Amino acid sequence: MNTRLKKILKTVSLFAVTFFFLYLAFRGNDFGKLFIELKSANYYYAIAGAFTGVVIGGYIRALRWRYFLNPLKKNIPMKNLFSSMMVGYMMNSIIPRTGEIYRPVLLAGKEKISKASAFGTILVERVFDVITMLISFGICVIYFKQKLSSTFADYNLESISLYTFILVILFIGIIIVILFNLEKSELIIEKLTRRFLPERFHVKIRDIFVSLINGFLFIKYPRYYIQIFLLSVLLWFSYVVSTYLTFLAFDLDLNLLDANLVLTMITFAVTLPLPANSAGVYHFFCTATLVNIYGIDNETAFGFATVSHLLGLISLILIGAFYFLKENLDIKKAKKLSENEIG
Repeated sequence: MNTRLKKILKTVSLFAVTFFFLYLAFRGNDFGKLFIELKSANYYYAIAGAFTGVVIGGYIRALRWRYFLNPLKKNIPMKNLFSSMMVGYMMNSIIPRTGEIYRPVLLAGKEKISKASAFGTILVERVFDVITMLISFGICVIYFKQKLSSTFADYNLESISLYTFILVILFIGIIIVILFNLEKSELIIEKLTRRFLPERFHVKIRDIFVSLINGFLFIKYPRYYIQIFLLSVLLWFSYVVSTYLTFLAFDLDLNLLDANLVLTMITFAVTLPLPANSAGVYHFFCTATLVNIYGIDNETAFGFATVSHLLGLISLILIGAFYFLKENLDIKKAKKLSENEIG
């Protein structure tokens, strides 16, 4: 199977999954009632919610990213961090997951640091995102235990969240052991790659391994721990506030803890990389959570999902496009560069 056919099949598959979940979310809606819900929504609150999640949350994320990058290069300017991140988000919205490659590549080019090490900090970021989400879910399991148990009666949510958390902690533990025994780890990797791979590959893989591990070097700097922890909490809280403000747009009688639960369920859903910022799966899980756990009308729930997702997507694309054009970037070159780094 040639490369072009693989890309076509991958694209068709992604859009098929997107439309399938959109169908599930749309199914059963009274479109007359849905139109009334969308028309009567307070879009000042909805726009404020999108601004809080995308701009304020984005700035906090960029600030936290700087602490991950400090061992590679101290105090990288926020304008470079924020612009690289927003361009990456825009790329993710167009071609799923490419932004996570292009973001560190773009920043590495600006700041003259290792691309692989910069990408390693994105892996660190994802680890922290997963930990934050799991802690949030743990809070939800405690506070909404009865509602969640009745809704997901066939699943032991406590065990699932606990085992996932343990796996993440084990992964971090392995990274720490590698970091503090880097020379031994490098020798082990070199022996394994030399044994099982051709000569031209094993040196490259060893170098990539070391560079990726360098993305976790912040672990050796305990003075960053408090800042990273506080920024992680503040980042998640900005997303909770963003969700809550959109509740107000639809006059939903829900509080910040409810917003945390809805956000957590959505975050689980959007880990599936789909076009248009995980459209479809976002709508389905968001609507299902509001309907099944809170008893919200299907049309109101779907209206909330549509507005919160669409405003977030538009914000990401517009802000990312602004920086993309400002820095005279090219979409074809960006795509090619991302594919080369992945490959």
